[in-house]
Amino acid sequence: MKRFITLLLPLLLCALAGSAASASGDILDRCAAKIKSAPSLYVTYTVSADGHSADGQLVIQGDMFTISSPGLRSWYDGKTQWTYSSQIGEVNIITPTPEEVSQINPLAIIKTFSTAYTSQPLKAPAGKTAVRLKAKNPKADITSADITIDDKTLYPTRITLAMTNNQKVTLDIRSVSTGSRLPADDFRFDSRRFPNVNVVDLR
Repeated sequence: MKRFITLLLPLLLCALAGSAASASGDILDRCAAKIKSAPSLYVTYTVSADGHSADGQLVIQGDMFTISSPGLRSWYDGKTQWTYSSQIGEVNIITPTPEEVSQINPLAIIKTFSTAYTSQPLKAPAGKTAVRLKAKNPKADITSADITIDDKTLYPTRITLAMTNNQKVTLDIRSVSTGSRLPADDFRFDSRRFPNVNVVDLR
């Protein structure tokens, strides 16, 4: 459970339905463009579920990302994912499906929102836009996502995911900042930095 909460991080979507669809689509387009144009993004967050919470940092560059949180590290280079647990001294290697990537990094949902989700507007505080996205596929692990976006920065401030097992996971995003472009190796597990670690290849 704690592992699921820690890995299920961050990020982004926005859109409105009905008469507001055009305006929300513009917001989403600008949101996506800003994220995609950044050389890299650093996101700090707190994720909560089932009475547990954990802080962490997500670094995103294109389709690649890394996640750092107490006791766990994860790297994804666009194809392969490595997850290291310091508690058990083990690294698991998998080739995640697109849906599994979305569960780990909600930013990935933004790329498929128009085809995979329907949307409806939600009430939001002044200066923010909120929307609920519902999965068109009834078998999707993530059934819906409630997103609150800061209208000025175009970055999300909160994402709540509803899962098929009735679990709700809330991601409170504390900060988002841009960085310089990083080497691709930064998004791969480096065994030299973790000597004597057991590697379990599940691909």
